[in-house]
Amino acid sequence: MFEQLFGSKTRVKLIRIFLDNPDKLFYVRELTRMSDSLINSVRRELQNLINLKIIIEQKVSSKKKKDQVVSKINAKKFYQLNPKNIFQKDLQSLFSKGKVLVEKKLVDRIKRMGDIKYLALGGVFTHDERAVSDLFVVGDFDKQKMIAVLNKFEKELEKDINYTVMQEEEFKLRNDISDRFLLDILENEKNVIFVDRLAKKQIQTQTNDLPEFTDEEQVEQYEEQNQPEQL
Repeated sequence: MFEQLFGSKTRVKLIRIFLDNPDKLFYVRELTRMSDSLINSVRRELQNLINLKIIIEQKVSSKKKKDQVVSKINAKKFYQLNPKNIFQKDLQSLFSKGKVLVEKKLVDRIKRMGDIKYLALGGVFTHDERAVSDLFVVGDFDKQKMIAVLNKFEKELEKDINYTVMQEEEFKLRNDISDRFLLDILENEKNVIFVDRLAKKQIQTQTNDLPEFTDEEQVEQYEEQNQPEQL
């Protein structure tokens, strides 16, 4: 989507990197690795972004010694988001909306992959660095196909997704033994839950255990019969 708007996939990747790290200095090879692009393409797009005043170029010595003046010739080139960039807020808003669209597309795709009992996003999706998992899915689905879909969306989001997928049977086993990893996911209040049919099912099971009453007298009789013994 953005490559059509900006005319270059590499340019889109670089802009996203700079917007996500506004105060950080990057060198060319680092940006080449992070964007998974050819170094010549990165150099060309960096110059384009400099010309557009979206980023700035700085020369910094990586081996500067005390009381030593380092010439600009020996200094290393670094690139950073231009703090005076008048387009920064507009770009952040645009990329943020694009990210939301991709996330919605991901959630909708997962929902169509089988009988999904639980689906939550956290971690990179909610800017929670302490989260143990970015995406958690429980249900009846083809696990290999699910992983293939998630790998595809990793490329589209241009971020690594630390995902956790499990069948409902595995969830039950882990839940029964109070698995710490599972509890860390379920108890994370920053997670955004899109599907939660597990809780509803548990509540429904507990409700079905109770007898049905037709009048208040039956309710009173049931309560009297089931009162705890007094010590």
